[in-house]
Amino acid sequence: MKAEEIIKSVILKKVNNVIQAHFFVHSGVKLPVGKKDGRFRKSTNRKYSKAMMKTLENDKMEIALKLYLAEFDNLENIDEPTFGDVAHFALQEAEANRRKQDGTVDYISILEKHTLPFFGKMKLTDIKVRDVKAWMLEISKLNISQNRFHKYHYVLKRVMDYAYENEHITSNVMQHIKRTSKLFTKSESKDDDYFTKEERDLILNDVCEGCSEKEILNSKFMVAFMHVAFLVGARTGEILNLLWSDIDFENNTITISTSMRRGISDVTKTNQVRVVPMVKKLSEALLLWKGTRDNRYVFPVPNKGTPYKDSRAIVDSKYRPMLKRLGISFRILYNSRHTFASISMEQGVPLSVISLCLGHQSTEITSRYYIRFKRACLDTVRNQLEELSA
Repeated sequence: MKAEEIIKSVILKKVNNVIQAHFFVHSGVKLPVGKKDGRFRKSTNRKYSKAMMKTLENDKMEIALKLYLAEFDNLENIDEPTFGDVAHFALQEAEANRRKQDGTVDYISILEKHTLPFFGKMKLTDIKVRDVKAWMLEISKLNISQNRFHKYHYVLKRVMDYAYENEHITSNVMQHIKRTSKLFTKSESKDDDYFTKEERDLILNDVCEGCSEKEILNSKFMVAFMHVAFLVGARTGEILNLLWSDIDFENNTITISTSMRRGISDVTKTNQVRVVPMVKKLSEALLLWKGTRDNRYVFPVPNKGTPYKDSRAIVDSKYRPMLKRLGISFRILYNSRHTFASISMEQGVPLSVISLCLGHQSTEITSRYYIRFKRACLDTVRNQLEELSA
């Protein structure tokens, strides 16, 4: 394509100390969507000087052509957009209705690492059911759970929904694709993953006998950390972001208002502030941990005073070694929250109180996902039933 075939005339002008190209295209030349005439005024993004003006003057027709062609790079002017053309727009639109920024970070990561490499250069109109199934087969090689795949499915579906809603495609292949597939493993029961009361107490009373100075320090960190986890039921991210100002030793309460999730400090998962009771054992453990420390955060990164961005470093350097030394099989940190709920139920704590401490909006969520009745103490249940029948 020659510039003279498109560009009729060009004048370079100084506007606000920047060089602009004012040009006309020939009659009958294709215009961008929304453009009514063939006159264009576009910045060259070059700061004005006599020397620069002279340099651009020699190539002004080619410059005008590039500026003209750039007008067709936006989505509205692409005749057959690819998956990659609309993908980020789709997630940005969805983000406006999403409460948590960390969710957006996760979805973008899935898009860029596992979705765009497969679909990015494909025209939206060319994507068929067989392509989606081939993609699912590739994703299955990551050995992710069915629940985790739901997020991958959401990302692909959101992009294709966006394309359909904006009439880039006339039918949506995702209506023929189910979220659930035998390619992905179902999440196993967590009943055996919870800590028993004996294991919990062993962790909370750890003194790390015969350990090195570094191991003792790590143990003290974890003992205090796990006191909050086991005796409050706080989410791991909430503990990471906990401030000393959140702890009221006079009234024996802990205020949980923020959480660290995937490196982002934000509100809690339910966007609610909750004040939970602090039992004497927890208060004593935190006072012992605090000592003469002058950090803002209760569990900061050593020598930095800033919160951990995620729990991985804590798990690898402190938590996992502690469990191994105590002879306790590994469970993810988050299972301490489930352990709090189940042991509280075993001890006869009302479900409504447990739900309040966990920050759930209903007791149904607590009973469905956090309480495992087969772990409950049969003697406690039997005694309660005896009282009801007396």
